[in-house]
Amino acid sequence: MTKQFGITQFEAFEKGRKLRQRHQNVVHGITINNGSSKYPHIYIFSPPGLGKTFTVNQHLTSCNIPYLQVSGNVSMFALGIRLAVISYNNRENERIIILVDDCDEIFKNEINCNIMKNVLNDIRTFKYEKSLQSQWSTLSDIQREAIQFYQDEGQMGFNVPCDKMQFIFTSNFRLPNDDEVKIARQKGGGKSVLMAHRNAIRSRCRVLDFDLKGADHFGWIADVVMNTDCLQQFQFSAAEKQIILDFLWYNWSSLTERSIRLVEKMAENMVENPVDYHEIWEMEFTKNSLSWI
Repeated sequence: MTKQFGITQFEAFEKGRKLRQRHQNVVHGITINNGSSKYPHIYIFSPPGLGKTFTVNQHLTSCNIPYLQVSGNVSMFALGIRLAVISYNNRENERIIILVDDCDEIFKNEINCNIMKNVLNDIRTFKYEKSLQSQWSTLSDIQREAIQFYQDEGQMGFNVPCDKMQFIFTSNFRLPNDDEVKIARQKGGGKSVLMAHRNAIRSRCRVLDFDLKGADHFGWIADVVMNTDCLQQFQFSAAEKQIILDFLWYNWSSLTERSIRLVEKMAENMVENPVDYHEIWEMEFTKNSLSWI
């Protein structure tokens, strides 16, 4: 069998399978975590399009675990409003799992990181300290009611208790580790302060870093293709799935995207163009497409 990245396709598949199993084991652990852990929050990083959020959603749904999904690609005000309503509606004071998909905005600067540090540890409170006057008219009745419930007299903002919230972050960017912050500080880079704040977020969570490259990345996708129902609608045989994986394997360095979505698009091409799908794949999904122009 032809080698890529110094290993065979089967060996890459096994590496990806083990990585996905690690991911699934941690996600499944959410079921038995009753919120009493000192570090209940989870931060999962991998390249985009590999099914991180889908896997968490699928597990929580299949186990009938109540959870709420929010976008992390919103302003801190919008996130705070959402958390205020969630907490306000939690009249029985039960544990709430909050799945945050994408974190570009909420961890984009030092101020936001400081707010989230208090949410994840220490005071376990979301503190919004700016005036609400300009946004008040845009809020719904339940949002106003929730904010007023969490406002102290004379306070401009609001404070939402988060001690019953367990956060699961799925993200396309990796939080820096201690050594990376140390090196950045030694170099005196302007980003070292933000890196330190993001590192503090890392210290408050259980972190899964899937910084996948080459064989690991391919193996992850291959395991999804072969061992999940992502292509169920096409009713493909194992041999037909292998055709897709072989194309990915031999064209990996020239692919324009590397994700489960790419596999789904390739599958659609196979069904719609059973004779010349291979040429379509090369034209649409590889950098070699320029040679066709």
